Amino acid sequence: MSTRATGTYTTKSWDENPYHKADGSATLTRASVVNSFVGGLEGEGLLEYLMVYGPDGSATYVGLQRFEGHVGDREGTFVARIEGTFTKAAAENWVIVEGSGTGGLSGITGAGTVKSVDSTTAEYSIEYDV
Repeated sequence: MSTRATGTYTTKSWDENPYHKADGSATLTRASVVNSFVGGLEGEGLLEYLMVYGPDGSATYVGLQRFEGHVGDREGTFVARIEGTFTKAAAENWVIVEGSGTGGLSGITGAGTVKSVDSTTAEYSIEYDV
């Protein structure tokens, strides 16, 4: 039976740098991010994004986030694969990478969505099984 975790996370740090930028071409960047989670997930996420920006400033991105903390009454880590888009706000889909859970989160599976609230806060909803 799946359990739903909802809450918010706040971006504590964001370090983004281009690795390809040329006139007439999309800009490619890499961002290293630290997120602080509250709600159904309580802990910290270390995230690496690869992003491509269009001429209008919109972005498409992929990432891997390692979460460490509590999910409900269980403690451990897992990795989520992230795909998303940014126009005026970010919207992304998460899938927990099978086999990535440790400790009390060993065997965790699941998927969910994230929507930004403002420039540093996002709301998440994730369905998971352990």
